[in-house]
Amino acid sequence: MMLRAPLLALACLVPLMAAAEPGFAVRNEATLSRTATLPTLGESRVLDNGQFATRFTVDWSNEYVAQANARESLTVDAETERVTFGFRRGVAEGVELAVDLPLLFTGGGSLDGLIEGWHDAFGLPNGGRDRVRQNRYLVQYTVDGQTRIFDDNGANGIGDIELSAGFRLREDIAFRALAKLPTGRSNRLQGGNAGGALWFDFDPFHGAANWFGYVSAGASYSGQSEVIGAQQKQFVALGGAAIGYRVWRPVSLLVQFNGHSALYRDSDLRALDRPGGQLSFGGRIIIAPKLQLDLAVQEDVLVSSSPDFSIHVGLRYR
Repeated sequence: MMLRAPLLALACLVPLMAAAEPGFAVRNEATLSRTATLPTLGESRVLDNGQFATRFTVDWSNEYVAQANARESLTVDAETERVTFGFRRGVAEGVELAVDLPLLFTGGGSLDGLIEGWHDAFGLPNGGRDRVRQNRYLVQYTVDGQTRIFDDNGANGIGDIELSAGFRLREDIAFRALAKLPTGRSNRLQGGNAGGALWFDFDPFHGAANWFGYVSAGASYSGQSEVIGAQQKQFVALGGAAIGYRVWRPVSLLVQFNGHSALYRDSDLRALDRPGGQLSFGGRIIIAPKLQLDLAVQEDVLVSSSPDFSIHVGLRYR
């Protein structure tokens, strides 16, 4: 899948872009995670009154799951481009409001060959993806012979819009709240259910010259979705941590881990009943005094509960 609309939007947005966050603005991009409320973490700094910031991110993810037991069968063979436009503004001393608008482009994609080569080069498992046709789109889940999910077309459209508020507790600690609006189409696996989340972001390197990062922890609630909603866990614990180092004034390296508890119940398949964990690593380049570019790769470290491979590109301006 080519980055059509994302690249055009990026070209239009760069001149408009106006706080740097300690970590990458990433999350679990798995197809079956869109019913959960999973905020991006690590924004420990709350904007001052009157300040604003914008964010543009592209997460290009590829996943392959093929699991079965005596009762269940699950196949997820998909590629997604999630393009997010974010805006934050300080509205009072120690208080900010934000909105994130995601666009989802799903289909068979074009990353299968690259990922198989990546896994082979680093000795990582391919999970059987090398035994099926490349660049196919299929999401299918059956239980006791009944099909609960079937989609072989993919779709483009708006995901679930997120509204959030941040409250400064100290210069290095923020408390945040988020509301997820059901703006996506549930029948096309784009979300479509409401939810909310509460969490804390802490910057353990506040004031350090070259080290930076965050530690975050919280929980979320999601309303029952039309996508196997009866098996959905409505309350989910979530958290993450990151550590980065400025190797040169405009260039930093960063490693980050995001995790959450299992999103579904009443299943013996790892993709549904296991926690999710995503390891991201990459770099950050300051390309203008207030404009930064993030480039990262994300891997599923728990196998099956997150996409096998994701590419993250982010632009942020304060």
